[in-house]
Amino acid sequence: MRQNNKKRTALGGRKQSPAVLFLIGLTLLYFIIQGRFLTEEEEEAYESSCVVVKESLAGEEEIPLEEYLIGALAVSVPEDFEPEACKAQAVVLRTNAECVALENESRRIPYEALLQESLTVEEIYEKWGSGGEERFQKIKTAVEETRGQICCYQGVPVELPFFPLSAGKTRNSDEIIKDGQFSYLQSVACEEDVFALDYIQEHPVSEKQLNRMLQRIFETNEKISWKEIHYTKDSAGYVTEVAWNEKTVLGEYFRKELGLASAFFSIEEKGQELCIVTKGEGHGLGVSLYTANYMAANGKDYREILRYFFPSCEIIKN
Repeated sequence: MRQNNKKRTALGGRKQSPAVLFLIGLTLLYFIIQGRFLTEEEEEAYESSCVVVKESLAGEEEIPLEEYLIGALAVSVPEDFEPEACKAQAVVLRTNAECVALENESRRIPYEALLQESLTVEEIYEKWGSGGEERFQKIKTAVEETRGQICCYQGVPVELPFFPLSAGKTRNSDEIIKDGQFSYLQSVACEEDVFALDYIQEHPVSEKQLNRMLQRIFETNEKISWKEIHYTKDSAGYVTEVAWNEKTVLGEYFRKELGLASAFFSIEEKGQELCIVTKGEGHGLGVSLYTANYMAANGKDYREILRYFFPSCEIIKN
């Protein structure tokens, strides 16, 4: 059973009617296209209308957007993340939320649609223990000091993916997705990533085990030798397709089915066993969090970080 529509949220705000929320959303989109900033009063009304709606057995919970962003930032970045890197990630998360809101034509954003877990304040302190206060204030400041800021491509908010660690450079989306929808995701160098502790990971496996994995992936009972597998790679070195006997699967599907750190992988013989060697961690598109943090530690501010990873995008304040 849903709770009363007039309940107050954690920050004391009341729910807005769907019609009001929708009109505010359309107004925002108009202002973005026209390049006009909101006044302070308009900005306050807009931001107070944005809520993340989380369903549970206890009912419906509304989380103000900026409050959600604090919890999402706590989940998506390491504990020792630099302040400017935290600010860059806050803009990334806010932009992704804005994309969902515009797609749904509503300022009520479904929690599940964001595909990003968010912690409550209590959970943040529980996660970080004695260092909770300092770290909480750092991420709270990052959200507050970038309030209302999002990234746009050709005047429209766009999805900004991120991942832990590249294999040396990020990927060009046009080599993976052919419709041009994500053409703003261009490959950039991440040379410092190769010095990360988890840059290279090894996954020992017997030939028999690998054969069973390949049979499952290619849905066959035939014996598959790993030497019969053929790969297609993009310019960043990530496997985009894996083929065997006229059957093809996507590289990302293959790596997830095998539980690999990234799709930048190779199969090598080591004595009597096999070893799947990966480089980097994650899908490789958008922001490498390791490089973002390195840039921040070396004096780059969050705007410079975002412009580096998304050179064709611009940062605006709604």
